Amino acid sequence: MDKKIAYIHGRLGPHIMHGRLAKSVNSEFHIVDQYKKWNDGYYNRLYVIYAWIYNAFAFKNPSNYDLFLVSGPHFSPIIMKFFRLKKKQKVFVHLGDETMYFLYDKWYGKLMQKVLIALLNKYDGLLCEGQMAADLARLNGINGPRIYTTYLGVPKERQSTLLKLQPNSSAKKLMFISTGPKGWRTYYKGLDLMIEAFSIAFEKDNELSFTIIGEWDKSLQIELLNNCSLSCKRAIHFIGHADKIDDYLKDGSIYYHTSRGDAFPTVVLEAMSAGLIPIVSNWTGSKEVVTKVDKKLIVSLDKVQIANKILEVVNLDNDEKSRLSQKSKEVSSLFTEEYALKHYQKTFKQIIKHFNL
Repeated sequence: MDKKIAYIHGRLGPHIMHGRLAKSVNSEFHIVDQYKKWNDGYYNRLYVIYAWIYNAFAFKNPSNYDLFLVSGPHFSPIIMKFFRLKKKQKVFVHLGDETMYFLYDKWYGKLMQKVLIALLNKYDGLLCEGQMAADLARLNGINGPRIYTTYLGVPKERQSTLLKLQPNSSAKKLMFISTGPKGWRTYYKGLDLMIEAFSIAFEKDNELSFTIIGEWDKSLQIELLNNCSLSCKRAIHFIGHADKIDDYLKDGSIYYHTSRGDAFPTVVLEAMSAGLIPIVSNWTGSKEVVTKVDKKLIVSLDKVQIANKILEVVNLDNDEKSRLSQKSKEVSSLFTEEYALKHYQKTFKQIIKHFNL
């Protein structure tokens, strides 16, 4: 890539895979609040607005870049676009988080909803992680920028290890892997819904178990389990952080991920590579991979429907479970990190050609 690209990301650093995508197109990394901090905690609203403006005007030598790639919707790059950039220079945003679904779901207040949509419409292009996010952008009235679909993938060496695993298809064990620790991420990841649906299914089949890997606050765990029966509580296991996730994957049979807007979670692909049968919501971006296995494994955000799907899958005969497990491996094996990087590079070539950069 011979074009100069500035990659602007949050203070804590980009998602590891987002960073790799940016590196694949030879981006130079810049912290969004490099000159006036605001992205590392809670600050007065007026100060934050001042910091946005300050960082936009303090950014050094913006004329050196052909394109600005922003990780998530930030204001400073757009301020810079209108006051410091030439018309030929373009500003793109990579969207791989909750933003698109939360706009669609009206999660934000009315003012923030309008501000975010207006902000996103000022970008020249959106790089949406997965087809679901791209579709949501249009539904949210974001029609100003050009929209591109990008993907994430599992590193080939990691995938080769996962493909060797064989799930315990006779066990009625559901797995979920994600970190909270609480608040909006509980809603976004759908953990509350998953536990409610599991509880309904458990009352009809007490051989079920549900293992949750990742850090979630103890107080949240208590709250989420509050309406479960005592025996159901004993069947739900919060493991916390785990170094040897593969040991859990090979012990499970179903990967359970009914989120509210998770853009394109690669953990679904990893679990499928291990042979687990996925059950995902129609608002989980990885559904476009799951549908290649069987569209019946995709459910709405309805706890009764989800519970019925859990019971349906665990009660499939061994031949059908084996078929779905093998199909999951075959389909997920196509979505490697290498594929994602090549797709990203190809997308940028299209961008450069379209905008004549």
